[in-house]
Amino acid sequence: MFLVCLKGLYFTTQDVYSCLYQSTSGKFEAALEVMSKMQEAGVQPDKAACNILVQKCSKAGETSAMTQILKYMKEHSIVLRRAVFLEALEALKINCESDHLLQEVNPHLSSEGIEDDLDSEPSVTDTASLIDRGIILNLLARQNLIAIELVLSEMTNKDIKMDSELISAIVQSSCANCRPSCAVMAFNYCLKMRKNLDRTAYTSLLGLFIRINAFEKVLEIVEEMIKSDTSFGTYLVSLLIYKLGCAGLPASATKIFYLLPMDQNVVTFTALMDAYFQADEVDKSLELFSEMKRKGIPISFGTYNVLIVGLERAGRRSDAEVYRKEKRRFQWHEYSREGVSTEESLCNCLFGAD
Repeated sequence: MFLVCLKGLYFTTQDVYSCLYQSTSGKFEAALEVMSKMQEAGVQPDKAACNILVQKCSKAGETSAMTQILKYMKEHSIVLRRAVFLEALEALKINCESDHLLQEVNPHLSSEGIEDDLDSEPSVTDTASLIDRGIILNLLARQNLIAIELVLSEMTNKDIKMDSELISAIVQSSCANCRPSCAVMAFNYCLKMRKNLDRTAYTSLLGLFIRINAFEKVLEIVEEMIKSDTSFGTYLVSLLIYKLGCAGLPASATKIFYLLPMDQNVVTFTALMDAYFQADEVDKSLELFSEMKRKGIPISFGTYNVLIVGLERAGRRSDAEVYRKEKRRFQWHEYSREGVSTEESLCNCLFGAD
């Protein structure tokens, strides 16, 4: 069935591992057909794939299929690992067949004193990982996220390792196609296998879960990003705080703010002030504004806008008027100052400066 899926489609360098899927299932003729089609498309199976295929043929006693693979190896100067060579030699002896081609392909192993190959023999887990990687790459190319989810579930249950780059690609594809169940599966796989995603994958997850209002996942992802030393940046932190504030989750917004002290600046302070106002926690917002002043954090027009609008919304018009006058004095001071910092400009853009 997997072979039928491949007909009429292009191949990548990783499609070679679909051959391994066929050989694992005992479909050696199908595996050879896939291998042939790949060569026609200009994609050459590598040493690792050939070794695994020969090993599978040896264990199954499929010497005719093994011969075809050995011919390919001879043409492309590919050799076997010591352990695989011995398995192939034994299979040929059991079937009373000549080992001449095997010896030709592996002259370095043909003498009685066989030298150890520097490459290690692939374990069952390594083989399974290679097969699953090839399958996932094919499914990704076809955007078949339902099937990827099933493969990932099996890999998680069997503790089969996969590289972070591929898992990150699965996450990005799942988020782009709004498939949260597959994205969560990939994220949970990383947690179990202690793998880190790349920054783009993490931010894709954050964006997806914010869009679908799954805010309980947002904090979990943020904590994993911190553990993996992934950089956030002011823009991402301020947006997270702002979105959590809009969702009525000021406690979560506060936690993120204090988890990332390196990103505490005018933008993130203002975003948290806005989150407090959204939750009608006016006094907390005013306390935060006072903290900004004490710490010498520059104040922007956007900060004053958040203060004035928030106080008016809370019915504290006299307090709002006090800060409106303070804003005018600040405005005169700003005209005489040269240049505005990047953080202040960003704060003005995000929080609607006049």
